[in-house]
Amino acid sequence: MITKVNASATTDEVLSLMHPIVSEWFRSKFPGLTEAQAMAVPLIHAKKNVLVSSPTGSGKTLTAFLSILNELILLASQDKLEDRIYAV
Repeated sequence: MITKVNASATTDEVLSLMHPIVSEWFRSKFPGLTEAQAMAVPLIHAKKNVLVSSPTGSGKTLTAFLSILNELILLASQDKLEDRIYAV
């Protein structure tokens, strides 16, 4: 089933899902979330399958990698990061 997402989370809501290192890094580099990030990052964080369709320059790549980077940092901080491929 395909469902269109209409709800956006706030920057604070999204970054509260992230490890403090990821949250601090994001705040130091970006003024806020793009619409694509505000809609998709919480779903990706919840391990939902997500297809992000938005214009060039809207933050799609960072949308995908933000949750992946966060997961890797969480695993590393728990000494659970294995020497294997986690994302392609």
